[in-house]
Amino acid sequence: MDKRRAYSALRESDPDLELPPAGNADAVDEAMRLWELSHRERLTESEVEDTHFFGFAGQSLLAKLIDFVFISADLRAYEETDDRRNTAIGRILDHAVDRSEATEQLGEIEENAHQARQDVHTKVYGPVLDDLSVALSDEVAKFTTGRQVVVTPIVQAPKLSRTSFEVSIKDGAAKTSVYRQGHGFQRALIIAALKLLAERMNPQDGTRTFCLAIEEPELFQHPPQAKTFASVLRELVASSPEGRTQVMYATHSPIFIDPRDYHQIRRLSREGAAEHPVTQVWQVTEADLCQTLAGLVKEESIKRYAGTRCSNTLAEGFFAHAVMLVEGFTEEAVLLACAERHRRNLGALGVTVINAQGKDNLLLCHAILTTLGVPCYVVFDGDAGMEQRKRESVRDLAQEKRREKELEFERQARKNAGKNADLLRYLGASVTPWPTTAAEATYAVFHDNLETYLETDWPAWWARRRELIDSGDGFAGKDAVTYREATLTASSEPPVELVAMLDNVQHLAK
Repeated sequence: MDKRRAYSALRESDPDLELPPAGNADAVDEAMRLWELSHRERLTESEVEDTHFFGFAGQSLLAKLIDFVFISADLRAYEETDDRRNTAIGRILDHAVDRSEATEQLGEIEENAHQARQDVHTKVYGPVLDDLSVALSDEVAKFTTGRQVVVTPIVQAPKLSRTSFEVSIKDGAAKTSVYRQGHGFQRALIIAALKLLAERMNPQDGTRTFCLAIEEPELFQHPPQAKTFASVLRELVASSPEGRTQVMYATHSPIFIDPRDYHQIRRLSREGAAEHPVTQVWQVTEADLCQTLAGLVKEESIKRYAGTRCSNTLAEGFFAHAVMLVEGFTEEAVLLACAERHRRNLGALGVTVINAQGKDNLLLCHAILTTLGVPCYVVFDGDAGMEQRKRESVRDLAQEKRREKELEFERQARKNAGKNADLLRYLGASVTPWPTTAAEATYAVFHDNLETYLETDWPAWWARRRELIDSGDGFAGKDAVTYREATLTASSEPPVELVAMLDNVQHLAK
């Protein structure tokens, strides 16, 4: 009525609009719509807040497109296993179980029972009520004529209830309620139920999408089970026909992060002044990487290898305040042991040391992390003495074979020089093919490699490593455990460059 009154008032106040009469709300809407289509030049912009577009319940338009399910961190599984329409189990049952046949048969039973109740009432109360009706009619007839009084029994028919189902857990011979299960099992049950729901639901007209949002899926899970969860959630999306299933989750666990799909990650951080911090959302796309690494890494290599080369290394870095990127596991062992020796808790400072597994991966890892808002400190080998070492390793070969190897070593040396120059150029440093040992604000470099540096600049470390090997407590070659123990127990303090690397990455973390 409010709409009709407002429409009538508009017609009366402005007859030039030539609005047609409308007798109900639907007719008003249609008349307004047709007028607006015919008079676009007379329309003005307006802000309409009260619409039915947003939301996922009731008459909202999004509800017709998206079946949105949110699993909060404190959701109780026993509540989701109740057979109600808005619970996970209730939705599964609605999709998987057809109650219509049982409802129809139960309706027939109830109808027959109702008829039987009526027969009982008629048989038991009929004669008595007939006599009472006649008697009352006779008494009323003394005051008025033409009408009779009829007394009949009211047969109460119980309302037919909807069939409900119960979920319980059987462990061996014991059968208990979901409420009595541990938090880990309850969480697993919720995810399992939602996975089944996503697999069994039928999108309406092929347009409705199932969207599952989970808060901290790692809660209460053992690491192997968390890995299984992560795999199941990814497979849920991968196996969905035409992308009709979407999964998003907020997590603090690297187990649920797959760097191969770096473009799907959104990293949230708190930025700005302490009094008024704001949340910033970071993301990285393939186009971002191609632009950042233009002229340094071939675009084809970025598209093919950006995710796979960093797949086993980067996940933990997305959660850090700063990352120290190193070439291999020996650098990682030495730097972590230096921090431990100086009682620096890198984890508490938000610093993570990540092994990029080779110089070739440093650029890609650095670009992905920094584009996602994680400052990086790069540590790499200049490999200045590699060619000479390799030449010495083949000096006993025949001349022709030795020459063939030496040419190969020359090519590797030129390649290393190019990589050094590219890294320095990318990091904004002075470009040189063979940089000297230094620990700068955003990167550190060993003129040759870590081993040569430790042998010449920290002889106590080299001696301690030899002691460990000779005593059988260490291993020859590049062994991370031996390197770590030698770093922790060497008789003298680490060289200034190693300490400066830790200082610089801590500064980045702040």
